[in-house]
Amino acid sequence: MKNQKGLVIDIGGIDMEITKKTISDNIQDRNADRLHIPAFESMDGTTIDYKTFFEIVDIYAKGFKEKGVKNRDVVTLCSAGTLDTIINFAALNKIGAVAQYVNPNYFKYNSKKYINDTNSKFLICLDRFYMDIKDAISETNVEKVLLSSISEYSSFLFKIIARRIKIHKSDYIEGVEYIELPDFIKLGERSTLSLDRIPYESNKPAVITYTSGTTGNPKGVIHTNDSINNMIKIYELADGFGVKCGDRNLVLIPPMYLTSFVHSIYAPMTLGTTNILQSIYNPKTLGKDLKKYEPVTVIASKAHYLNLGDSKLPKGSLSHTKFAYCGGEAISKSTSIRINDILDYFGIPPMILGYGETEFGTMVMFNNDIPNRTNESGILIPEVKAKILDLVTGEPVQPGQRGELYIQTPAMMQGYLNNPEANSYFFVEDDNGEIWGRTGDIAEVLYQHNGKDVYEVSGRSTDSFVDENGKIVYLFDIENKVEDIKYVKQAEVVALTVDGKKVPVVHMILDKKAKKMSEDVLRVVDSTLKKDSQNKNSIPYAYKIRDSFETSPISGKRDYAILKYETEGYLKFNEHGIIEPVEIISEESKEKNDIVHSRILVKK
Repeated sequence: MKNQKGLVIDIGGIDMEITKKTISDNIQDRNADRLHIPAFESMDGTTIDYKTFFEIVDIYAKGFKEKGVKNRDVVTLCSAGTLDTIINFAALNKIGAVAQYVNPNYFKYNSKKYINDTNSKFLICLDRFYMDIKDAISETNVEKVLLSSISEYSSFLFKIIARRIKIHKSDYIEGVEYIELPDFIKLGERSTLSLDRIPYESNKPAVITYTSGTTGNPKGVIHTNDSINNMIKIYELADGFGVKCGDRNLVLIPPMYLTSFVHSIYAPMTLGTTNILQSIYNPKTLGKDLKKYEPVTVIASKAHYLNLGDSKLPKGSLSHTKFAYCGGEAISKSTSIRINDILDYFGIPPMILGYGETEFGTMVMFNNDIPNRTNESGILIPEVKAKILDLVTGEPVQPGQRGELYIQTPAMMQGYLNNPEANSYFFVEDDNGEIWGRTGDIAEVLYQHNGKDVYEVSGRSTDSFVDENGKIVYLFDIENKVEDIKYVKQAEVVALTVDGKKVPVVHMILDKKAKKMSEDVLRVVDSTLKKDSQNKNSIPYAYKIRDSFETSPISGKRDYAILKYETEGYLKFNEHGIIEPVEIISEESKEKNDIVHSRILVKK
């Protein structure tokens, strides 16, 4: 296979009828006969139906036009999972503008990248975020700031509880125009500008979201009206993946992440769901939220479901929830079983895992149709193709063999924003001229169910090394074995180069109950890995017991890269089986300018 340079327009091998309209118009047309159905419900129970939602979208669209936003302009949003955030995208999309969703943490560290590099002159900011990113805004070419609040479209009582945060004029940036959302709405209501549907343009950018930054600096991913509408079409082909018109859908993840943008919000809207917005992200309140709002569907994180186990709700009390989705992070089999036991206690069917990436419109496979499912990545969704190639030879592997996963989907991104090098790596053309997306993940076909391949995606291809015998050592295999051991709460394995040889080193966090018997747990971990290992080079060189893992100041996720630079605090078994402290001076620890390290990226 060979790299395809630049942005890719046509995805060879995929034949799907194009929906020749904006995403916003597509959602509106699909709900033409059910305008009376409640579209959104806020935390305090305030609801608006689809008819009202589309009317408000038109008001916002006119407001943006009054403020000079034009076709193809990029408007940046630093906001939360509030209704006005959802309306903002629909309104911008309706007039042909591009919505760029940026995590406030990302914006704080690299605001010029998101504003100046995209020529974005208009910023929409939640009032609660403004003071934290004010200095970052002042470094950019922003000309207008629209300030919103989590209390919009709420009852009078909730407006008192979660009142608007007043930004004093002394905190305004000189030369920047500020607009309060209520004034913006009035502007749109009074506007006499026309709002005709814009002509269809093939592969026109609609939304920019950013990758999580787990493996480096977050990359901007451009999706078009076509790619998102194609995912909506896939929902239609799959009969909504079981979700029906009128189902209640709990939205916990803010739409700055494409998984939520597509699967929590806009795709369910095309089915006519009622979407309950939990605008304050808190994994500890899942039990209370499920009980209060009685959703049929929810997409949540691993942390949400694990915290549900601490809920004091009665057995079987959440049986109204039929679809508990999870994605975006690797989950071991033992953790999946633990979560499924929690869900079963409350009357919820087993967790449904979806696998995908932002680059593919997110989901490309999920395991809902698999009986007795645990952590399988699942079966390909309609219109998606996959192949697994050997890491060394580049040839297709057989079922049961591992290799790197490549995906072909009509929901593929247009490309990375201002990043031709990343585009060249990601888009790959095969010998037949077809374009595939490189996932960078290791996968295998486990077995077939009803004539369809069942996949398991194990981890990143970079999360491995080749030993001196030419065999691949997968670090995530070691991690999973460690996390399966009692009293181990979390584990992370990194490969270090010591005396010219790659070796695995295990970092672990133990359960609070094990703090006083950490040496006993360490012996169990070491003996288990030695017993289960078929390759001596996969046996850990050393261990480090930690209280916590540091997080990246950019992404807020666990900072894997920094572990490579640590030299102290390790424990190692000597030839007599005695645990001794050891200092590790690896080749990696000598290379502290490694660009993968997120803290150095921040400084740069």
